[in-house]
Amino acid sequence: MNTNEISGKRQMEFLAEFDYIREAGTTGEEKAAKIIQETLNSFGVENHLEEFGFETFQVKKAKLTITEPYVKEYTVTGYGRCSNTDENGQNASFLYVENADEISLANARGKIVMVNDPVRKELYQKLANSGVAGFISIAGSPLDEGVDLTPRAYSLPKNLPGEEKKAAGKEAANYDNRTPGVSIHYKDAVELVTRGAAKACLSVEQETVARTSRNVVARIKGTDKAEEILTLTAHYDSVPEGPGAYDNMSGAAIIMELCRYFKEHRPRRTMEFVWFGAEEKGLLGSQNYIKEHESELQAHRFNMNVDLAGQLVGGTVVGVTGDASICNMITYMAHETGIGMSTKNQIWGSDSNTFAWKSIPAMTLNRDGFGMHTRHDTIALLSDWSLERSAILLGYIAYRLGNIEIFPFERKVPEEFIRQLDEYFG
Repeated sequence: MNTNEISGKRQMEFLAEFDYIREAGTTGEEKAAKIIQETLNSFGVENHLEEFGFETFQVKKAKLTITEPYVKEYTVTGYGRCSNTDENGQNASFLYVENADEISLANARGKIVMVNDPVRKELYQKLANSGVAGFISIAGSPLDEGVDLTPRAYSLPKNLPGEEKKAAGKEAANYDNRTPGVSIHYKDAVELVTRGAAKACLSVEQETVARTSRNVVARIKGTDKAEEILTLTAHYDSVPEGPGAYDNMSGAAIIMELCRYFKEHRPRRTMEFVWFGAEEKGLLGSQNYIKEHESELQAHRFNMNVDLAGQLVGGTVVGVTGDASICNMITYMAHETGIGMSTKNQIWGSDSNTFAWKSIPAMTLNRDGFGMHTRHDTIALLSDWSLERSAILLGYIAYRLGNIEIFPFERKVPEEFIRQLDEYFG
């Protein structure tokens, strides 16, 4: 592989076109897909869109008012996929239960409780089992000012134990059997405790809405081993809080640079480059891809995904969901490039999981960084030096696997990972 043809500067120029929010199903995401297509067209790679519909939740109202011993309304953000309260809200006693330990929750039944951490599946189950009437989680830090005082948005899992399972891209018409919840800023949480909040009224209203997303797909057909397929993938949507340069237009830029390279240096095996939409909504783009390409999945040998890259200070990790021998192989290849990295043999919270779930060995290249899922995730924090190194590392792995005479590992994923992925997806 001629690494001199890989340009970090060109990747940064590409990234500069996406300095806006690209939440899945919005005009921002649609605009980004068109720019990706135009870039591919500019160097002569055929491509197409694969559109898919999905449902998501939209919070219309979130309100928290302390009613005793003082009256004050606080700025809060509603939890997605929690229940709606009635129009008068949920009125109950207030209780700060800290880390939701057993002792603190002993007297929580029927109360609106405040917890320190975001409410994920396990914490939600603890709160629900304790019979709380509502929950408040704390976000932010005592150093925040201005717009950062608006608490971060969170959502509950789509599928919880004991509920009817909902398919990818499908939401319940409502979540009436769940507990309502909101997020509050750290500074306001301190005031609640300091002023001795005793009673509260919590109101949440949300609805399910239908949206459309799209994957951008480009294929470079292999020469003499074209029947075997390697995929290089990255998602290009962002969360609504920020423009997602690190998460994950950086990954989108890396695979664009490699698509440009392999257009001029066709590998023996077919390479498919996919820019996924709606990853942040639950890996919906990659799940739609494997559905649309189900008939050819047996030809897929390895997925090389990128999610979080481009920051200068940090360490590069390759998460491999496949046989442990793949980690050894990638480490050996990294030694040949002289680019530092480490490997982890586990499932990964990105689109590589979707391929591994279908028994296609997969990896995600990931680099440490700052600002994910915040307004600070901008191109200003990225580095052409870092992008170039990651592109060279991934490109070298793809080059070797794309051209080697006999593919070096089987198309299978350890049963333990499959078990974990079954749980992950539902």
